[in-house]
Amino acid sequence: MITQETRIMIRHYVRQGEPKARVAKRFGVSRQTVYNHLDDQGKKGERQKRESKLDPYKSYLETRLKDFDLPATVLIQEIRAKGYKGGITILKDYIRPIKKEKVKRITERFETEAGRQAQIDWGECGTVWIDGVRRKLYVFVFLLGFSRMLFTKFTTSTKRPVLHQCLQEAFGQLGIPEELVVDNMKQAVEAHTKQGVRFAPAFLDFCEHYGVVPVATPPYWPRAKGKVERGVGYVKHSFLEGRSFTDLRDLNQQLQTWLDTVANVRIHGTTGRVPAEAHVEEQLRLRRYAAAPRYDTRVAEVRKVHSDSHIRFDCVFYSVDPKAVGKSVVVKASGERIGDIFEVFLGDECVGTHQRAPKSQGRRVTLPEHEERIRLLTRKGRAVRGRTVHYTQIPTPEELTVASPEVQTRTLELYEALLHSGAN
Repeated sequence: MITQETRIMIRHYVRQGEPKARVAKRFGVSRQTVYNHLDDQGKKGERQKRESKLDPYKSYLETRLKDFDLPATVLIQEIRAKGYKGGITILKDYIRPIKKEKVKRITERFETEAGRQAQIDWGECGTVWIDGVRRKLYVFVFLLGFSRMLFTKFTTSTKRPVLHQCLQEAFGQLGIPEELVVDNMKQAVEAHTKQGVRFAPAFLDFCEHYGVVPVATPPYWPRAKGKVERGVGYVKHSFLEGRSFTDLRDLNQQLQTWLDTVANVRIHGTTGRVPAEAHVEEQLRLRRYAAAPRYDTRVAEVRKVHSDSHIRFDCVFYSVDPKAVGKSVVVKASGERIGDIFEVFLGDECVGTHQRAPKSQGRRVTLPEHEERIRLLTRKGRAVRGRTVHYTQIPTPEELTVASPEVQTRTLELYEALLHSGAN
């Protein structure tokens, strides 16, 4: 028994001009069967002139399928809420060719020439121990659409600064394409609206800095970026599965070796070419990373400098130049791991450069260049607090008008008499 999909494809190839004998051979049926289904299509065409229960809802269905890859089970609930009384079979028959046509258009759109496009994606890979803490493990995959050249890196975060750092490394190794295809990752896309895609401002700023056009695939259409999704699966199963490593640095070193000796030098199953060889051709159309200034991908956080010239950052107190005491400073961190460097800025001036210390409530890290100045600052403060304070109090007018004690008044003659009596 011939399936409905086979009947549709038979009619499709005949409409494309393929001989009926070849169509019959393609599907393993007789030529008469091909003719029968073509005749049946003509009869169906006559029957389709009759009004269908689905007719009032076709415009709504086309609008929904224009933006989303919704299954028939969801669509039938939506149109039943609007009054549809028919079954799901007629709905499936109607939406099937619409979906196939959209997949075809999207696939053609994202099949590009050399240097035009790269696709990116994240993949989850379980967990690993980092600095004594179990963290989620992710793999970032960057794939050039023409050559299928891969750049990948394992991370323990998918935050926007990490995405930007990975993209910079990919640009540095492979070159900068004209377009960057993303899905609905929150680091890049805020929403899909009727007016179009609303990208995250920071991601747009990054793309503008490197002259890359961001392109977002439609929601729920993963096949639109099937190249990179297959790349994620390829890394997981062909590289990570069964592998041993000591830490994240060791894992990424092994990954780079695998890319150089296996992934990018194999014959690609779809293109039939070696990605590294095709990349040589594609490089002529890619822009050089060195031609653009480096984008600052670090996270910026504001902190207030305490009176002891320290700031609190990630549960640890770090010293800064005492000139910043009482002021707000900006902390720019390049990573979240112990030992990663971060800088503290007062305006445009760097007032402290530290390595991340293990988190510990109350831990203090004081740089040698700050220590003596902080000690002098503290000593001066103590001297001010301990010295004797001299002051003068001025009496008020009310205090000046208070009556003085009475004094007895005597005549001059009385004093002379007392003087003579004392002489005798």
